[in-house]
Amino acid sequence: MDHDRYGLDGMPISCRGTDCDPVTGIQFPRYGRGDAGGIPHLRLALAVMMALFVAIFIWQSNIFG
Repeated sequence: MDHDRYGLDGMPISCRGTDCDPVTGIQFPRYGRGDAGGIPHLRLALAVMMALFVAIFIWQSNIFG
């Protein structure tokens, strides 16, 4: 038995792409991308929190006087 060609169940691995399990050869499920824009309110809140963190870091480290 060639170990590069057969899965755990003894059946030949027919799928060789990156979207397959390398051991069993079973193809992974595909999910639609849908709207990749994300949640706009969450992105805005994250940007505000990041800016606030940078501002507090600059203030606490006395970078500007």
